Formats: sequence, C-alpha cells, structure tokens
Amino acid sequence: MLILKYIISTALVVLVTVVSPASSAFEPTGESFPAEFEMTSWRSDSNVSYMTAQGVVGEGYGKVYLNYAFTSNSPDRMKGNFSGNLRSINNDGVLVAATLQGIWRREGKMVVMYTLDEFSNGDMIYAQGQVDLVEGTLSFIAYPIQ
Repeated sequence: MLILKYIISTALVVLVTVVSPASSAFEPTGESFPAEFEMTSWRSDSNVSYMTAQGVVGEGYGKVYLNYAFTSNSPDRMKGNFSGNLRSINNDGVLVAATLQGIWRREGKMVVMYTLDEFSNGDMIYAQGQVDLVEGTLSFIAYPIQ
C-alpha cells in the first residue's frame, strides 16, 4: 500500500509539473535586435484588416516596408492569424524580400503579434511585438533563427 501511495503521489507531481502554465510558457532567448515601425495605412473590409508600415532596421536591413492582412478566427474578433510581406533596401542597394506569417490577439488598443518570417537572403526570424492602434506604432524584438 505504501508503494502505491508513492507511485500515485509521484505521478501527481509529474502531472502538475507537465501541465503547469509556467513550465509550458515559451520564452525566446539568445541574440535579438529591436525593430520599430510607423503605421502608414490601416483599412478593413468585413473579413480582413490590412496594415502597412515602414521603418529603419539595423542588422543590415536598412529601410523596411511591411504589409499585413489580419484575419480573425474568433467570434469576438479579438484574435486570429496574419500573413504579409516585407521589402527592405539598405544603403548599399541590397534588396531583401520576406514572407511574414503568424498569430495575433487584441488587448484594448494594443495588438500583440507573434511572427515567423522567411527572408530571400536565407535569414529566418522569430519576432514578437505589439501594434499600438492609437499611436500608430509597431515595436518588435526579433530573434534570428540559426
């Protein structure tokens, strides 16, 4: 009976550890860089919201132009997914294109984004950030994927 109690209590500890929100949270680490943008347009139709933005990003990208199409998959339209494109050109005239895809959720005036992007120069980047819909700014922390 003592062995059975030990097995059950051990199983419960393992189960709580595995399903605990803190243990399953994803926190990126490693090399990163900031990416800041100003919204240049925002429009929507009945199913999709479209946003464009631009900014200057270090790490050799230079002037960056973004466009996004946000769709919602929830009845309250507070979360969903997005796709988009990026074009950048640096002072040396090197042009880079990228596909942008990820998920989003709205929290008041903020849209929180998680994006996984593939670049024409071979770069891959995971970024997380937010859009301030009132201020018209986009702020990301980008993590190059090695």
